[in-house]
Amino acid sequence: MRYNDYSKVTAKGELGARCALLSSRLEAPIYRPDVIFGIEQAGWPGDWEGRTILALTCQAQVTKREPSYLDEIVLQLKDHCNERGYLGPIYDGKLNEQQLSGHGWLLRGLCEYYLYRKCDYVLPLIDGIVRGLFLPAAGKYASYPVLPKQRDNGGDMSGNTLGFIGDWLISTDTGCAYIGMDGLIQAYAVLSENLPDRDRDEKVNALIDEMTEQFCRIPFVLIKMQTHATLTGVRGLLRRYGQTNDKTLLDEAKRIFDLYESHGMTMTYANKNWFDRPEWTEPCAVIDSYMAASQLYALCDEPKYAELSQLILYNGVFHAQRNNGGFGCDGCAVDGVLTTHCFEAYWCCTMRGGEGLAAAAAYAVTDNGVIVNPISVDTKVNGKRLSIVSGYPYKNKIRIKYEGGGRLYFFVPSWTTGVKCEYVSGCDENYVYIDAPDNVEFTVTYNFRIWNDDDRIYDGPLMLASTEPMKLNDSFDVLKEDGKYTAKGKELCTLTGTYLKNEAQTNSERLYVKLI
Repeated sequence: MRYNDYSKVTAKGELGARCALLSSRLEAPIYRPDVIFGIEQAGWPGDWEGRTILALTCQAQVTKREPSYLDEIVLQLKDHCNERGYLGPIYDGKLNEQQLSGHGWLLRGLCEYYLYRKCDYVLPLIDGIVRGLFLPAAGKYASYPVLPKQRDNGGDMSGNTLGFIGDWLISTDTGCAYIGMDGLIQAYAVLSENLPDRDRDEKVNALIDEMTEQFCRIPFVLIKMQTHATLTGVRGLLRRYGQTNDKTLLDEAKRIFDLYESHGMTMTYANKNWFDRPEWTEPCAVIDSYMAASQLYALCDEPKYAELSQLILYNGVFHAQRNNGGFGCDGCAVDGVLTTHCFEAYWCCTMRGGEGLAAAAAYAVTDNGVIVNPISVDTKVNGKRLSIVSGYPYKNKIRIKYEGGGRLYFFVPSWTTGVKCEYVSGCDENYVYIDAPDNVEFTVTYNFRIWNDDDRIYDGPLMLASTEPMKLNDSFDVLKEDGKYTAKGKELCTLTGTYLKNEAQTNSERLYVKLI
């Protein structure tokens, strides 16, 4: 299975509203060309610029709204590069992992921008970063410091460098050198197809093999690697698998993602910023985990990943979006109490939300007609327009129109108790088959069950919470009426409403999610 490109999808409904809020936030002064190139050069060269370009490019495609400053940022980029073609200082013979990390996002942003705009002047910018910054790293990833005694347990929400170990200037964001890997893998695909150079492409190909091999050897939990870096690396493995069809890469991606589930994921489907260090969450990593789970489902056709992707999206990603459209960090709810750690991480997570919300639209339906997450989107199935208008997962009716008609596959998560539609033609353990008529709007009605998993209670994919401590026997203590939840006479809520609350409400809110 494959998902459509962002350009072939339009976000509507609640997701469309969230995209609109974020797109507006991404045009604040700190994301404009007269500020953006000077704001993070010292600590994370390329990071602020790359994340912003990527976010605006993704949002432009799924909202069909032209960003006000995107083109100007890209046009000005070359004027701020050093003599070797990248941003920030030059370290002769040495490597700054924060610089490689930041330029991973810059490569991702430029690659997506090129694929969207098809502007040839972008290709030399990508080529310059690859040649000037990444190729000199060849042969050095084998010496990347991965022993526990080499890593520091400090660090704040925005990481900082700690000093040199051998050739590496290391960061408190342990492992962030591998954030650059995903960007380089995409750059290899874009350059080899659109600006080929045999010598460069062979060297880049060899460097990618070196990076992926060393990444898979990292003792992630032992060194308490940053989960954002880990999950971005996992997405790099999946991207590389798509290029090479090397199944060992897929197997490694699954293994490392399983480690994340066991040691890096919180009880609300967000992340611990480092493995087994539950200090705060980081929406950058939550979005990475959502994308990785969705991609694993498409590649492996294993329903557990489809279910997990919804649980991450509705409880982790959506909870982290704030009322200004940006994204902020929370506590890890180790004791079952979810609190706000930082209202908005405007220096990274807000920009990362740009691809996260775009991915939520693109990953709703596969290009061959599997409706994975039936939210409101317009998309393409077998080259034909499919329109979904839905209140999912809050309401149980979905309106669908498929131009040209044909077979659709409605994924049925384990929390669904029934699916009804006059055009149902069959089913199996995980899917209901719908033979949609040509360009006729019809309705799919589904029902959820309220269920519990250990100490948490859900309505479908929505985790329920209380604003005060509460002890319930099981999910049968919860009543639902007119979209509202009560238990023992007290009101419950879902985790998705943060973006409807102001900063004071968000910062003071305590949500109790351990209910049993």
